[in-house]
Amino acid sequence: MCKAKKAALTQKAPRAKKAAKTRAKNARFRANMAKTIEARQQAEKATIEKRAKAYFDMEGHVCDLANAAKLAMSVFDNEDLFLFAVDQLDTMAQRFRANYYALEFPPE
Repeated sequence: MCKAKKAALTQKAPRAKKAAKTRAKNARFRANMAKTIEARQQAEKATIEKRAKAYFDMEGHVCDLANAAKLAMSVFDNEDLFLFAVDQLDTMAQRFRANYYALEFPPE
């Protein structure tokens, strides 16, 4: 019986070593995946914060455009004043467009 137990132990030893290596490899893989997921989440959070700040900075300019449009519509009866208001609205819209594509919205 001693020989049988010894033979069984020698056959199990390579399997145990392989299993331990596999567990270690899987643990490293899970650790690397956790780091990758955390880095991705940090990048997404930074992007969301950057966009939120950009939208916050744009809000005043969008309100100015809306108010200029309301003003232009309120002076629709007076042709000269209406043309002036529409010209100012166009200038404001072009400035907004240039700032939008340049990603430069100075806080007011």
